Amino acid sequence: MAGLTFRQLMLAALAASSSTIALAQDAGGADTGGITDDSDIVVTAQRREQSLLDVPLAVSALSGDAMADRGITNSAQLGAAVPNLQINSPFGNTQPNFSLRGIGVANEYNSNQASPVGVYLDDVYIAPRTSHGMGLFDLERIEVLRGPQGTLFGRNTTGGAINFITRRPDLSGSEGFVQIGYANYNTLTAQGALETTLSEGTAGLRVAVNYAKGDGQVQNVFAGGRDGNSIDTLQGRVSLLLRPSDALEVTLRAYGGRDRRTQAAPPGLLAFRTGLGFWQTNESRMGDNNTEAWGFSTNIGLDLSDSLRITSITSYDGGNQDLQQAADGAPLDILDITWQSQFRQISQELRANYSSDGI
Repeated sequence: MAGLTFRQLMLAALAASSSTIALAQDAGGADTGGITDDSDIVVTAQRREQSLLDVPLAVSALSGDAMADRGITNSAQLGAAVPNLQINSPFGNTQPNFSLRGIGVANEYNSNQASPVGVYLDDVYIAPRTSHGMGLFDLERIEVLRGPQGTLFGRNTTGGAINFITRRPDLSGSEGFVQIGYANYNTLTAQGALETTLSEGTAGLRVAVNYAKGDGQVQNVFAGGRDGNSIDTLQGRVSLLLRPSDALEVTLRAYGGRDRRTQAAPPGLLAFRTGLGFWQTNESRMGDNNTEAWGFSTNIGLDLSDSLRITSITSYDGGNQDLQQAADGAPLDILDITWQSQFRQISQELRANYSSDGI
């Protein structure tokens, strides 16, 4: 009798768990990523604005405020907040390799190798992985779609797609914010944004800046040498929103940034480690992870009717990568390796969105 009662309890618990899973799947497989307010979460996972609960895709949406609460300041840190997303890189945060559901470029160091996880900035596809490691600042949200997503996002989205959506200026009033932080290893971080309305209801401007600089975790005793794992980044973005009529909306965006991080120090030759602690090195040329990225884009949306909208997205992006890896860990230039690459890309997308209450 006791065994029958235990079996019944187990069956009841299994039924309750199955019901909970079914309800979660009926909600579209969506993961709010820490967004818990009662209002609708609007995403563009299907190339149009929809409530997150109405999207029949495996999508995670992470708001800018949620990322700030979790201390996420770089795309390489997203793996801790997004399910099924793994991130690794042979160059630290400089060139992250994204993998979704096990699909990625593994530990590929060649920056020209296209990732099967498409990365987008305001719906602009960013091909070079060098630009994927820029800092995350002044974002409205991040949408992570588990793949394949080739139907709506095109090629190189077998594993999925990640869309970084920046904050656009409002067309009423002015606002701004400044955040300053100080952490271990003399690390200073600062973020800020300033927004102003140029013409009420017609034109708005938003400027955002992100800065971080700090000593490395590995102390370099070589005179004038940089510490290992040091941070030195600076990024900025300018967005201009124009709405000359109810049917026409134009968004102009320009961004630029540079990253001057150092790599972790190699153990070094035994002869040059005498008297050094575990977190010390004697390196004449610490390995550098130097990257730059910049771009310009124009997003034009025109409503031809209440049900038809035409969108044109044009962008020109570029940047370069200069990686120098010291492999000797000594004050002598015995073994150094250098990788360099430069990229330019032009993209143009024209799409039509049609909505109807009919079938």
